[in-house]
Amino acid sequence: MIKGLRNRQPGSPIWRIVFWYFFQSMWYLALVPLYRYRAFNLNNIPKTGPVLLVSNHQSFLDLPIIAMGCTRRHYVPLARSTLFDNPLFGWLIRNLNAISVTQGESDISAMRRCIEELNNGQVLLIFPEGSRTHSGEVEPFQTGTMLVIKRAKPTIVPVAVDGGFDIWKIGQARPKLHGRIGVTFGKPIPAEKIIDMGADAGLEFLRHEISEMREELAKRLKGCI
Repeated sequence: MIKGLRNRQPGSPIWRIVFWYFFQSMWYLALVPLYRYRAFNLNNIPKTGPVLLVSNHQSFLDLPIIAMGCTRRHYVPLARSTLFDNPLFGWLIRNLNAISVTQGESDISAMRRCIEELNNGQVLLIFPEGSRTHSGEVEPFQTGTMLVIKRAKPTIVPVAVDGGFDIWKIGQARPKLHGRIGVTFGKPIPAEKIIDMGADAGLEFLRHEISEMREELAKRLKGCI
């Protein structure tokens, strides 16, 4: 059992792995009955090695939506720097492995942390749109993602979330207490495949892949009982 826990976050202390697992379980207990949560293709996340989860970004619910699908591994997320200003919330997300990033700027320090985590065999979660979508669609990707791919050469897993935009879109003070949310994980992609395409084409390939996954996920969620 201990070995299985350690595989979720290589090199992390057991208390931090258990802390992450606790919140993962709490999110599951809250969101499954409330929003009829569904997750698909969970086994597409490799059991070992550096993995980059590349996801669309619909709402504040995306982090727990994806976390509940990460049954094999725990991820390291990026969080905007202002979220760390609150002492209690900052302590919480820091102990959930969050990396502080300054939005709207080229945050070299954050990129170095991302590369370091991947080099240590962790799973890193990135939202390449940079912020939550304004339309519900997958918006253009920022270039920082390609820098991480080139430097760390992780296995890339495209991720699509859906439902969060309808429940808690940008500018909405509180989430609705009804709806349906879900996540699906795409097939792993070697970093070299994306690198060989070139920066613009590689990012557009990922964006298009995730956009198609999101549309298919929306159909599957509507068909779920």
